[in-house]
Amino acid sequence: MPAVKSSEPIDYTGHWRHGVDDSRRVMIPARWRPRDPRVQLTLVPWPVGAEDRLLVLPPGRWREMLGRIRSKSLADPRVAALERVIGGTAIQQSLDKVGRICLPETMSTAVGLGKEVELVGRLDKFEIWDPRRYDALSAQDAKLAAEALKEMEL
Repeated sequence: MPAVKSSEPIDYTGHWRHGVDDSRRVMIPARWRPRDPRVQLTLVPWPVGAEDRLLVLPPGRWREMLGRIRSKSLADPRVAALERVIGGTAIQQSLDKVGRICLPETMSTAVGLGKEVELVGRLDKFEIWDPRRYDALSAQDAKLAAEALKEMEL
C-alpha cells in the first residue's frame, strides 16, 4: 500500500505508559493518531549504533530524514552504511482500527521492550521506551535540556 500524506500536523507532546498485548500491540494516544487511517508511521531502532528505544516518525519527518541522507555524497562509505542500517531496520506501519501499532518482535527485542512501554512525545515525532530505561534517563534529560535552552537563548 503506498504511503499517504497526512495533511494535519500532529504535536507529539506528553508521555504515557501503556501495556503491550500478547500480539505486541500498544495503544497510541488518541491525540497522536493521524486522521487518515492509511498514514504510515516509520519505526526505527534509535540511536543508530546504540539502540535503546524506538523512534517513531510521521511521514513528513521521515521524508525530511531521507532528504538529509540523500543530500550526502554517494561516495562516502559512512553514508552507505547509514543507508543500509536505517533501510534494513526501519519498518513502516499504519495503526489498526482501534489506534494500536504493532511492535515488531525483532525491534522490541533489540531495544529491550517488554510488557509495558513508555510513549514519549518529541514535538514532531515520538519514542517508545522500556519504562525503566526512560526513568533512568529522565534526570539526565532535565540537565541537558536546561543547557540546550540556555544555548538557544529562549
